[in-house]
Amino acid sequence: MSAFTPGLKLHDRYLLDRRIGSGGMAEVWQAHDLVLGRPVAVKVLAGPMAADPALRAGALREARSAAQLTHPHITAVHDFGEVAFPDGHVEPYLVMELLTGESLADRMARGPMPWAQAAVVGAQVASALAAAHARDVVHRDIKPGNIMLTPTGAKVLDFGISAMTGLPDATGALIIGTPAYAAPERISQKAADPAADVYGLGLLLIEMVTGQRHHGIDSWEQFASAHARPRTVPPLPGVPAAVVALIAAAVDPVPARRPRAADLAHALGGLSVPSSPAGPPTAAMPNPTLLAPTGGAIAGAARVPAPATRVQPVPKAPPARPARPRRGRTPVAAIALVMAIILVSGVLLIMSALRETPNVADAAPTPTRPARTTAAAKPSPSRQPSALESIQQALELLDQLNRAVNELRQADQFTQRQANDVRKAIAAISPKMLTGKWEDVRKRTEDLQEKVEEWTREDQVPKEAVEELDKLLDKLIEFAEQRG
Repeated sequence: MSAFTPGLKLHDRYLLDRRIGSGGMAEVWQAHDLVLGRPVAVKVLAGPMAADPALRAGALREARSAAQLTHPHITAVHDFGEVAFPDGHVEPYLVMELLTGESLADRMARGPMPWAQAAVVGAQVASALAAAHARDVVHRDIKPGNIMLTPTGAKVLDFGISAMTGLPDATGALIIGTPAYAAPERISQKAADPAADVYGLGLLLIEMVTGQRHHGIDSWEQFASAHARPRTVPPLPGVPAAVVALIAAAVDPVPARRPRAADLAHALGGLSVPSSPAGPPTAAMPNPTLLAPTGGAIAGAARVPAPATRVQPVPKAPPARPARPRRGRTPVAAIALVMAIILVSGVLLIMSALRETPNVADAAPTPTRPARTTAAAKPSPSRQPSALESIQQALELLDQLNRAVNELRQADQFTQRQANDVRKAIAAISPKMLTGKWEDVRKRTEDLQEKVEEWTREDQVPKEAVEELDKLLDKLIEFAEQRG
């Protein structure tokens, strides 16, 4: 327990109202921001953990990582400070937005969720994690209790125990997280890794649909034995077969085989319905609630400790071309390709049920386009390529496209904006392939080709410079037409 009590005013600004949650290392209070006249949540590092020099020293670092995350599905961080009490001890606190709704844990206590609803929650959580991972921030404790369902969608809580990618994942013997939702490598790894968040999200998706935890463990002592023999993904009622394979890849024991959070966000976002998972507020939940964190240091932006003061509660107030940067390659495309190829192995059973498709190299040219030859290797003349081989060939085309874009950027034939536009278009094509939406693949590729042709017509890019890129786009269009 902290020394916080109702009526305590922090830095002459935040007036504490009531405690709305507590955990092993922190507690959360509903408070009022007297300056901006709005309700807020105040999270304070509780009890003996507040005196731990390592945790207090890490509070500011983790505060900065949490404060940089601005996303509609991540709880916003407003402020950070430390309060000094008369006995000399200091307690740090974090000020966050106050949320209305219920936790995903409370919702799941009522039973499994329909897939359409689970897909919405999963897509929103995945998009939040993708945004955090893009800034090298890892959550480390993805679980139902850290997801809030609000009228505006799902919100990921407790980025206050987040870590920067590559920084130590634990202090001493402390393993931050929840055993039932922790990835297998967490028991021994030395650094935070986005793949661990993806594993937790995969477990969330399984639990939302089945109503049962995938790993029924409650302690780290049970952790090793629970993961000694990996469990297969149970039947997931209502979930498309391709997504089942994607979820299975997310909970793969080997981190390198898991998809990125961005891949899950793309796949689930295309399958979910655009509605709030929580729905409108109900009479059963008249007060704002914020689930208490379960562990870790508090995060925010630092202030000098101020003495604690107590007051009586008060009423609450109502296009030019950009400059070309230094040349250089980006690894993002390569990483996306590797993860996409990994996902292909997970959808082998699904894709094998689809009809086999001739190789792109042997495809007849379309009436409106000149014949193109493919750089992909031809299969043996004695058989046609399997569905899996065809998908792998398509992914190789995407890799070739990305390499072509990088080369054009290095040669200053593309501006940074043009290169980014093409990369984004290619990234949007990949999930459409993995979910079998070949008409979308064809249309998106044609739109991209038209954009590049427009640049050449307007003399923004030399026509001869993009000839190889145009050939690759033709091949992908032909492949999608045959597949569809």
